Amino acid sequence: MLATVPLPPICPRGCRRPPAAQRRFARTILRACVAVALSQAVAPMAVARSPKELSPSQAQWRVDGELGKSKKARENLSGLACSSPAFKVCIAVNDDKKYAQLFRIDGTTIEPGTVVRLLDSTTEGDPDAEGAAYDAQTSRFYIVGSHGRPRNHPDRANDASYNVFRFSIDPASGKPNLDKSEGELIVTEATTALRNVIKNARSLDEQGGDSGAVVSSQYDQPLGTGGVNVEGIAVADKQLYLGLRGPSNNNRAFVLSVDADAAFTANAKLGAKISTLELGKDTGIRDLAAVKGGLLVLSGPVNDQEDVKPAIFFWNPANGDLKKLAILKRPTSVDNDDKAEGLLVLEDTADRDLRVLVMFDGPDNGAPTEYAVPR
Repeated sequence: MLATVPLPPICPRGCRRPPAAQRRFARTILRACVAVALSQAVAPMAVARSPKELSPSQAQWRVDGELGKSKKARENLSGLACSSPAFKVCIAVNDDKKYAQLFRIDGTTIEPGTVVRLLDSTTEGDPDAEGAAYDAQTSRFYIVGSHGRPRNHPDRANDASYNVFRFSIDPASGKPNLDKSEGELIVTEATTALRNVIKNARSLDEQGGDSGAVVSSQYDQPLGTGGVNVEGIAVADKQLYLGLRGPSNNNRAFVLSVDADAAFTANAKLGAKISTLELGKDTGIRDLAAVKGGLLVLSGPVNDQEDVKPAIFFWNPANGDLKKLAILKRPTSVDNDDKAEGLLVLEDTADRDLRVLVMFDGPDNGAPTEYAVPR
């Protein structure tokens, strides 16, 4: 609050009063000066503007081959990740089969490689793999299942979806450290520890909070009615982050985080936390990607809300800062029904736009599309 300071009279005692016109002019000048002082002392609050729709860059991407052994797998690509910075070892996952697939990037060409089996063919259900991540500190890839019921069969439970898989690569050669069986590469390290974290998420609520209660109330419920569905995964600073597509509650989406190594260690303390991101109504997380200083969040509709467009946010888990960077315009080859599902960071250089690659669920081979995202 500004202190009230008495102003001196225009004419002190004993002076000759100026004409009325001069007195009026002096008062006008005085009022103008006070107005300027007040405007500088109490600055208006800045209003954040929503970014404009961002068109794809001019880079033309193509897939030299097929990502998946079947058309159904190629039309249901849901996540991708690459070792950095060479992109010589990458993995793509789909939410329809029991396998993922290695690939490499050469310029703007994706070159599919060997199939990697996640679950044995005799295992009931499928992993419903929804996201992939790479941790440069440990040279490990991570793959996450949906941790929920199949969208197309909401009446069925799917125990196989409650898996997080991981495998390492040789940092020098890039060769994956995977077992072999009957000519197939097999991922053998997996954990189901996150299932109980979701089921008991209400225990993560601090006093007055309800985020965990919202998540745990939607455990093993159909996605169509707000059930839990994990789609995003990232690893940063030894933490494993899982981004939830559903539920969405009061404009909030949810992220669960645990100690990455503890999740794969029996009886270890996970240090689980829950965070909320105000992404908007009926908006969930479709993918996560680690960048310098935080995570990128690819958002989209929880179900089929046509008014929710794909967007990219920057989130700093350390202080909770959240900034909407871009609303993504779909390429002309992608229908409005096709959802942006996979996010890969191509370049993260200070003072330059972020180069990212987005894959879509629906088109054959994911319609890889590059965007230059302002920071």
